[in-house]
Amino acid sequence: MSESYRVAIIGTGRMGGLIEDEMPFGSWSKPYGHMSAYRAIPETTVIAVANRGEARLERFSKRFGIDNTYLDYKEMILKEKPDIVSITTPSLARAEPIIFCAEHGVRGIFAEKGLCASLEEADRVAEAVRRNNVAFNWGALRRHHDGFKKIRAAIAEGSIGQPRLAVMSFASDLIKHHPHSLDLVEMMFGDAKPLWVEGHLVDPDDPQAPNRPLPTYDAAGHRFVPPADKEIGDPWVGTFRVGYEGGLEANFVPIPGAFDIDIYGDEGRAYAWDNGSQFGVRHVDRKAGRIDTTNYQPQGESPTVCVIRDIIREMETGERTSGNIDRTMQAVETQFALAHSHLQGGQRVMIPVEDRSLYIPGG
Repeated sequence: MSESYRVAIIGTGRMGGLIEDEMPFGSWSKPYGHMSAYRAIPETTVIAVANRGEARLERFSKRFGIDNTYLDYKEMILKEKPDIVSITTPSLARAEPIIFCAEHGVRGIFAEKGLCASLEEADRVAEAVRRNNVAFNWGALRRHHDGFKKIRAAIAEGSIGQPRLAVMSFASDLIKHHPHSLDLVEMMFGDAKPLWVEGHLVDPDDPQAPNRPLPTYDAAGHRFVPPADKEIGDPWVGTFRVGYEGGLEANFVPIPGAFDIDIYGDEGRAYAWDNGSQFGVRHVDRKAGRIDTTNYQPQGESPTVCVIRDIIREMETGERTSGNIDRTMQAVETQFALAHSHLQGGQRVMIPVEDRSLYIPGG
């Protein structure tokens, strides 16, 4: 039987819990925010929350009825000694809390994505998590979504023969949101390691640019600079390609409003369309001249709840989480490799990336 786990949350914004009020009534993905997901798990109790801004901390406290609040997350960790910590700060302010928690007795960490603002920070995060044997997951939720898990299982069972190519349609920023697409493709490929990246980000004056200010690159500081009066400077992503071990490849296409993935094999195709609204596999038997289609429906608990249960499972059994720090680092390497490829005119950049210093203050 599971133990009872004390939980603390660092960051009391949308993913900390306030996003729950944006989700449609009856949505299968609820509970979606961290606070509501912990409250849906009998083994976990949120005993304290921390935020650097007092106004948002007060709003969160009133919304969820939790009075044990801190403006200093370090004080909270040292005093409350939680078993599990969720870290939902912007990614530019995420590395230090992860490292501090890992080094001060926290057994499980659920970090939102992106992981951090540079590969140098990522290396420090990974070292602290590994050295302290912390059960770790990050917020790439499709990995824990039952529909996507069923598609991955079908591919692994040979339903499309040997996978060859994935096509991922998604238009978004690099650090905060593209972990969803990068981690999903790796998952569908059986967590094959990425080997190289080539592609482009969207320049502020590009026709593909979204209708909002974008960061600019400062060559002297080797960093992306946020728009005026902004803290976050997350580049918008254009078209790019990723090569994986085993000769696998993925093409990422920035189609506004889409979140679709198609995985092509030599005996068919698996797909998940409309942000998880449709899941299916088409198996092609060319000798018999027959095409068989299987559709899937997600079941069970919400992805956020499953992330937390995955962390608890590692804490109790030692079986590593599905989104452990090694798999997380593969997607993080790919993110920064894409930025380097862009800065080099779209040339192919090999993984692991040699230059660890490029700074991108993502959301």
